Amino acid sequence: MIQAGDWKRPFVLTLFKIYGDMLALRRGADAIPHSSLMLLLSVGMLILSSACAAALVDGMSNQNYLLTFSGYALGLAFYASVLFFAGYPRRILQTISAIVACGALITLLYVAEYVLFKSLFGVEFASTVGILIIFWSVPVEGHIIAHAIRQHRFVGIVIAMAALILQLWFQSVLTANS
Repeated sequence: MIQAGDWKRPFVLTLFKIYGDMLALRRGADAIPHSSLMLLLSVGMLILSSACAAALVDGMSNQNYLLTFSGYALGLAFYASVLFFAGYPRRILQTISAIVACGALITLLYVAEYVLFKSLFGVEFASTVGILIIFWSVPVEGHIIAHAIRQHRFVGIVIAMAALILQLWFQSVLTANS
C-alpha cells in the first residue's frame, strides 16, 4: 500500500513510482488504492498509450482496435475469474487496475523505444526490441496475479501465459471468421 512517506511528493509521481516498482517486479497490486477511480485512471492511461501507438508506430494505424480491446477485455475477465476462484474476489479491482496501468506504461515504453530506435537503427531493429518490451508484460502480469493470489511468481507467469494464449486464440478466431 502507499506508505506515509510516499505522500510527501505529488500523488501522480507516487503512483508512477509504484507502477515502476510493479514493472520491475518489486511490488504487487496491493500497493495501489482499492478504488474505481484508480481503474478509471488506468483505463485512461491505456487509451492514451494506444492512441500514441496508433499515431507513432508504423502499421498500427490500420489495426482493428475493437478486436484488440475485446481480446484484452477477455484476458482481464480471465484474470478476474482466477482471482474469484482462488478465493480473492476483493482483490479484483486493484489487480485489474494494476494490470491495465502497467500494460499502458509498457505500451508507452514501446512507443518511445520504437520512435527513438527507428531513426537510429532502422525499423527491423526497433520492431525486434519493441517485441521484447511488449513480451515483458507476461512476467509483469504474472507477478501481479501471483502476488494477488499469494502464489509463487512462476504460477503467475503460467497464468499470464494462459491469458495471452486465450487472447491470441480469441483474436485469431474472430479474424478468421471476418
